Amino acid sequence: MKTPKSDFFRDCRRLIALVQRKRPAVLPAALLTAVLESAFPFVNIIFGALILDRLLTGDEGVMVLVWWMIGLDFALGCSSRVLRWLCRAEALTADELALGAMTEKCMTMDYQQLETQEIMDKKVRADEESNSLGGLFGFVWAFSELLGHGLTILYALVTVSCLFAVSTLPADADSRVRTLNSPWTALAAVVLALMVPLACIPLTKWGNRVNLEWHNHNIDCNRRMITFSRIINSYQQGKDQRTYEISEMLLGKCERVADTFCRHAKVFGLRTQAIQNLVAVVNLTTVLIAYLFVGLKAMAGLITVGMVSMQVGAITALAGAVREAVDLVGQLDLQRKYLKEYVDFLAIPSEKYNGTLPVEKRNDGDYDLEFRDVSFRYPNQEQWSLRHVTCTLPKGRKLAIVGPNGAGKTTFIKLLCRLYDPTEGEILLNGIDICKYDYGEYLSLLSVVFQDFKLFSMKLGENVAASVDYDPQRVWECLEKAGMRERVEQMPEGLETGLYQQKEDGVEISGGEAQKLAIARALYRDAPVVILDEPTAALDPVSEYEIYSRFGQMVEGKTSIYISHRMSSCRFCDLVFVFDGGAIIQRGAHEELLNRKGGLYARLWQAQAQYY
Repeated sequence: MKTPKSDFFRDCRRLIALVQRKRPAVLPAALLTAVLESAFPFVNIIFGALILDRLLTGDEGVMVLVWWMIGLDFALGCSSRVLRWLCRAEALTADELALGAMTEKCMTMDYQQLETQEIMDKKVRADEESNSLGGLFGFVWAFSELLGHGLTILYALVTVSCLFAVSTLPADADSRVRTLNSPWTALAAVVLALMVPLACIPLTKWGNRVNLEWHNHNIDCNRRMITFSRIINSYQQGKDQRTYEISEMLLGKCERVADTFCRHAKVFGLRTQAIQNLVAVVNLTTVLIAYLFVGLKAMAGLITVGMVSMQVGAITALAGAVREAVDLVGQLDLQRKYLKEYVDFLAIPSEKYNGTLPVEKRNDGDYDLEFRDVSFRYPNQEQWSLRHVTCTLPKGRKLAIVGPNGAGKTTFIKLLCRLYDPTEGEILLNGIDICKYDYGEYLSLLSVVFQDFKLFSMKLGENVAASVDYDPQRVWECLEKAGMRERVEQMPEGLETGLYQQKEDGVEISGGEAQKLAIARALYRDAPVVILDEPTAALDPVSEYEIYSRFGQMVEGKTSIYISHRMSSCRFCDLVFVFDGGAIIQRGAHEELLNRKGGLYARLWQAQAQYY
């Protein structure tokens, strides 16, 4: 059975391992920094006591001690500051890389997982929690400070051990002096001074509960403020804001959220301040105990004046380090609770089986693709999106897939791309289940333009090649085939032109131009299977005609799959599959299907043809 303590150590180990994996230099730098920073105060405490005693007794060598103290102060101070700066830089870098790890996880996890509401909710929580209390950087910083306080406790205990030394007393010494001279009395005083800061443990837990409650109260406020901020600051949504005059409504919603946040801040701020005041009282009690005990020993002549200064400083540092360590353990506990969602998200296992078989490399593009009794329904859905689909894709020929909305056309393509695996049945490549092939090698066979394709805020050439390193001549050839070359030649920097306004010199392109670039990207990949899902939806009639007229040239010798609601595209294809209700209900050439009066294909064709 797991306990809160085991959860604490398990989660801390996972976070430390994550940091070590991303930035191996962070923890060694933190340890070395803690060693130097913790030693720094004790140089002054010890040397200050020795200097004071020599001044009072008139002994020589005072200036030697002063120079040693100054030299060590300078050396430790400079070294610790440089290391602290390096440690902070490493920790901040780890935070950025942790953000990159989240991005990497989203890009590499199974698409069928990423598209589910459950995973998206986990991602939102992981994003929010990883930014709370300083994120991973805050955790690393708190951990390094905890190391420092642990070493301070060690240094202080070594220094305080002088109190346990027994002085030689005359036979007629007062019993109270003998009591003060006893090592057991010293032990009791030190333990008492340490026990007082331990009273901060319940205060720390109380403070953490208040902090967590404050966070939970405002998590909804934060989400809404971020959403409103994105809407208000998004230039893409500026047209709708102005056309429908909704600026006042959005600003009003922001103000109401801000008012709620302010009310919560006042309540929780007062509670936090009350806890801090109680902690201050505990601190004063520790100092009082230290001065009382050491002062009594000095009055009894058991220690020198210099020792008074040293021991008070050491006991105070010891108690302070214990108190700070307790606080930091509580802070780490709170931070690991926040970061737990983040670490758990990164640890989500893949559900998709990734095979190991290599894909045969063929220059002739002779790849057999077959759906064998394939059925599929999306996660948490009762309705089947595909049901008992069996078909063979024509090698080296053009296939059109048509049907009404929701017929299963795009789902058919998602399964072919292994974004999802069939619920029932199997998809075969050259007679072998595609699940058994190495996923990366299998994907290399496909060039896809999805209906909801995306271009990126990168250079135009990088968008077409999907790579930083690309062949400019090939890019220009693909742009020519996609009917986009002339437009790109007019751009100020040609292939080096940045897309969209996330950079100052970014160029905004129309939906039709973006669609042409997406087609060029598919052509650049030069895969043996080309899949175009509504590739001309955003194109004007002239551009659409140009794409159709060059379609044969673009996919010559390849297996091509063409999905469109525009029935005229079927005239360019060798074979047509007609989907309805998740099944293929008709298949054949355009003219053959058109002659089947009353069939779905003929009805769809006539429905569009009557307007021309």
